[in-house]
Amino acid sequence: MTERSGRLTRNAVLVLCVLLQNVSSSFAQQENESGHSIGKVSTNEDLIVLELKDGALGKANLFDLAGRTLRFTLEGSRYRVENEALRWDSDFGSELVGAELTLRQFTFPFSGKRWNSFLVGTTGSIRFGTPEKDIRPDPYGKIDGGVTLGRFDQLAEAASTLIGSAPAICVFLKPRMSGPHYAKELPDRAVITWDLTEPFGSLLDFTWFKTVNRFQAVLHRDGSIELSYKELAAKDAIVGIYPVLSGEEKPLAGTRSPEVHFSSLTHKDGPFAVVYESFHYLALPKPQDLSCTVIQALGDRFDFLAYYSDFRIDNQEASSPSDGPLGDAVKGIGQTENDVDPESRCTHGRFQLGFLMPVYVGANEMQERPPQGAPAGSRHDITFYSHQLAEGSPDGKPLPYNYAMSHLGHEVSHRWGAYVSAKVNGETISLGPWPHWAQGLQEPVAFPYQRPTEASILGGGVWQDNFDGTYTQLHDGYFVPATGYSYLDLYLMGLISAAEVPDFFILKNLVPAGKDVNGHAIFKSERTKVTIQDVIAAVGPRLPDVDHSQRKFNTGFVVVVEHGKGPSREIIERANGIRQQWTYYWETATGHRASMRTNPR
Repeated sequence: MTERSGRLTRNAVLVLCVLLQNVSSSFAQQENESGHSIGKVSTNEDLIVLELKDGALGKANLFDLAGRTLRFTLEGSRYRVENEALRWDSDFGSELVGAELTLRQFTFPFSGKRWNSFLVGTTGSIRFGTPEKDIRPDPYGKIDGGVTLGRFDQLAEAASTLIGSAPAICVFLKPRMSGPHYAKELPDRAVITWDLTEPFGSLLDFTWFKTVNRFQAVLHRDGSIELSYKELAAKDAIVGIYPVLSGEEKPLAGTRSPEVHFSSLTHKDGPFAVVYESFHYLALPKPQDLSCTVIQALGDRFDFLAYYSDFRIDNQEASSPSDGPLGDAVKGIGQTENDVDPESRCTHGRFQLGFLMPVYVGANEMQERPPQGAPAGSRHDITFYSHQLAEGSPDGKPLPYNYAMSHLGHEVSHRWGAYVSAKVNGETISLGPWPHWAQGLQEPVAFPYQRPTEASILGGGVWQDNFDGTYTQLHDGYFVPATGYSYLDLYLMGLISAAEVPDFFILKNLVPAGKDVNGHAIFKSERTKVTIQDVIAAVGPRLPDVDHSQRKFNTGFVVVVEHGKGPSREIIERANGIRQQWTYYWETATGHRASMRTNPR
């Protein structure tokens, strides 16, 4: 469902970590600061309501330039900026294939040089001075070409960090956007046009349908620049001009002083060496402030906390990572350190894990089911399975809040996994890219949640041995639709004994070898048998054992609202729907060997 400049701590586990690289540096720096109350807490039946203090998360600054053109005019090495009526070239030219655009008729002056080629990023930026062959994937593994940000960077903060990083123009830089972009060259200018959609349909998204975002950059031979905004559904992005500074301008780097409000600029303002505006939602709360606000008001009675809000925050993903002190020590689950101080989360040991940030009521995750007409997505989108899940349901409807169960089931299970290795024939082998099970690990679910064949919600897969050196992947271990827990998961959770864990295996060096008649992928691979005793040999026995482990849990469902506002009917209904389904999910996926309350008192 984040990123920590170079290291990922064992307790800040993140949703959709199959996409994960590292966690935002601000999270790492704030990890063990003491939490404090940021609002007033009350209860609404079985929900907790947290009304924020005035200004607790700053102020939003949403995009207000739709139907306008920003014109940047060179004065020496600096720019005057004017906000003008829309100028729009409806002849887009040819669609760009790849990121590099080469000019044939003129060179464009920018950042002290003249350029005959540059890179056009899919997500709304132009970057100079980087060869296309040197482009690195973004945090989602995609090649963008332009400016890229960290997976959980807040736009309000990231905008200033771009100063001095590379010569660039942020036309409408918003991560995760996709769609075609076009270019044409005339003798005196180059016109670049984007026709993009925000991401849609997945657990990480705010919409089930494509959105329209059309904007354009015109780079003139004389160095002037026009940024035009025809139609924008998105309301958050970075817009600005980022030449690399030199000489006396260098002290500007790392400051917010060049940030302006473009809508109020006139030709009299400036000129600016660097000029930008970050459009963003409210700031992310600190996880320790969220937990402390609740626990100080209601007591240290929660094992897990899930937060939902009536407002959006400055985050490009609709879901949330998790964070927490993990509670009392459990041995034999592969965790050798605990980086979050329980006192910073205002707990004496009960609280174990919570969402890092609230989930917005308008996010896909908070929808009971996809709306009518939502397009079928990939195998990692719930819409792909709608008919299949409905056919297997007694009432002809898929189970409700599937994305929410995927999220909660995955994050809560990070309390115990997936961190273990195994010692096989004297050699210690990893069972996954921590903190998830490896793709080739055989991890069938013990008590399926909704389909006969499910792989662990922490990854792995369900593999069929074809006894010819190939293996068929019956389930790929991605936790959409929501899946249950494997035998190994349940052992690490303290819910089954070692004797109840069947032998399993791990496949290494997977090589694609086609598909079967049902479309399941087939791989050639090398198989290594693994037993639970191999795991115990590597990490020790699970303590407390199955006879003494925790079996009763309590999750607090927290509705977060802005100052002076009460929760909407929509968020109350949806948070209650998720809360009720969570109890059913937990008891089903654990085979009724553990119970889950959602009691705020």
